Amino acid sequence: MIVNKQIKGLDFEFKEIEKARKNNELLSFDLELSKACNLKCIYCYAESGKKSPNEMTLKEIFSVIKQAKEMGAKKVVIIGGGEPLLYPHYWKVLNKIRKEGLSSITFTNGTMITKELAKKLFEKKEDIAMKFNSFDEKKQDYLAGNVQNTGKKIKEALTNLLEAGYSMDEKSPKLALETIVCKDNYNEIEKIYKYCREKNILPYIEILTIQGYAVDNKKNLSITPQQGLKLFKKLQEYDQKNWKINWPLTPPIVGQTCKRMHYSAYITATGEVQPCPGVNISGGNIKEKKLLEIISNSEIFNKVRHINQNIKNPCKSCKYHKDNNCYGCRGTAYQETGDLFGCDPTCWWISKNKKGLNGNKT
Repeated sequence: MIVNKQIKGLDFEFKEIEKARKNNELLSFDLELSKACNLKCIYCYAESGKKSPNEMTLKEIFSVIKQAKEMGAKKVVIIGGGEPLLYPHYWKVLNKIRKEGLSSITFTNGTMITKELAKKLFEKKEDIAMKFNSFDEKKQDYLAGNVQNTGKKIKEALTNLLEAGYSMDEKSPKLALETIVCKDNYNEIEKIYKYCREKNILPYIEILTIQGYAVDNKKNLSITPQQGLKLFKKLQEYDQKNWKINWPLTPPIVGQTCKRMHYSAYITATGEVQPCPGVNISGGNIKEKKLLEIISNSEIFNKVRHINQNIKNPCKSCKYHKDNNCYGCRGTAYQETGDLFGCDPTCWWISKNKKGLNGNKT
């Protein structure tokens, strides 16, 4: 059995990344279609719910896809800033992406994925990252903002996607389960992870960023850096022992380090262009400027494209930064400290309780 280590286009080789960074190119980009959503997840970074005023027109979305392609983009990440499958022109957007010769992945809460829809997504060769925070339906309902039957619908969606052929083999579209680590599901993460590996599904497990709705729920959601380290270690050991897969022990995502500051951009439903969902500092709006101009000339993108020079100690001197180009989660650093290049407070290597944890000698 071949286990999916990653979804093609969510990770790139060092040479590709360096070339993109130096030339103000893109390798992938996040595209938010609308803020409209049928859930109200208590951890939602985007505070999704209702459609925002002045959202991009379909013509503007098409334009930004074409511009991104011209800048070297290979993959479009249709992000869940709202629920993409609620967007009335979703299939037109998907067709445009394919027309431009790009691949894509849709992040979805899964509640709308019927058998028919799963088959259609499979036929379009659309990779899917679906919300899956718990096997416990009531717990999933709670995390989704107490929307009843959410957990049931997500389980049904998972069955529908697998039956449609997702993750069946190396040639089939890939399926990931997106899980946010929080207090409520902490003890269940290992079970979800092992389930994914056994089903050839990519486990996309991420430490929570305290942003949006999560701010008011921080006390009930956040885990400690020590808990994060303990969990990641268990998952790392499981992968090493059972699948011969090795990865660096760094937050915020299990199995990979974030490198998007070097080559990506996040385009909101209203056209603002920012480095990522967590770093919600706009470099400009695509309704007013070309994407290339924003990436090339804006102060924020100039700073994040040179993150290795701008990141501060102790992150800068950490062995994981030196060896793996890790910079933690810049979104978390910015949201919780106000310093884009300061320490990621969820990182166990720089936590206050450094004894036995730090990646360097202190």
